[in-house]
Amino acid sequence: MFNLRLAIAPLILSGLAACDALDPPPPQTQKMPSAETKAPVVTDRPLGLDEIRTPAGIRVLPAEKRVLVLSGHVAAGAALYRAGDREAATSHFGRLTTDGSATERAGFEAFGFEPAAFDDFPTDPTGETETSADPSEAEAHILDVIAETGTRPLDQILFLLEQCSDSYAAGVLDAAIERPLAYQASYGYAVIARDIARQIEDGDDLLLELEILVRMWPDEGPVDADAVAPEPAIGTQIARARLAASIL
Repeated sequence: MFNLRLAIAPLILSGLAACDALDPPPPQTQKMPSAETKAPVVTDRPLGLDEIRTPAGIRVLPAEKRVLVLSGHVAAGAALYRAGDREAATSHFGRLTTDGSATERAGFEAFGFEPAAFDDFPTDPTGETETSADPSEAEAHILDVIAETGTRPLDQILFLLEQCSDSYAAGVLDAAIERPLAYQASYGYAVIARDIARQIEDGDDLLLELEILVRMWPDEGPVDADAVAPEPAIGTQIARARLAASIL
């Protein structure tokens, strides 16, 4: 079953892409908060204890869930870095290292988090320094940190799917990218959920659904595109992954 569904997944996704190749209808505003297209959610006050910025707004979360939120940015940043979009990658890696985001990382030291794992990646989009770092170390490190939180893998996956859904809804409208950072982060959450599922015994069905979800983005990751998977298609696949998780 795993191999059969995985084999037909590209056919399904190619059909979606063909449907979305048409010009998207005029954007509607009722679903989206007002924000600059390429800007993250911003506030006029510093973050308080246990607060973190997400594409859907500021949330109050314990450290073990804030780690999951930022893990999606690691996965998104790594994919964009490999795809050659270094400027976009800096926006995600910066969440793991910069002084301005330190409040979001409060308490991570208890899980063995090391900011040095991200030192080789640029965090200033205006900088001109070229690097040739391998994102694999950063990706492995954040998965190790997640494992040290003590949270059940299934609970982590369900939380990441919630973030994926919220971020995609905030980033995409009528199969067009409206807020790139949210669109990119949603991909990162899908990737981290899939990677966690690889550790679950007898979790092949869940892993398959999450693999299909990840493949609903371009092969290079959350790169810029004129048309992307429509929101209902992503929502349906997330629902399938949740159902697979619920029966484990």
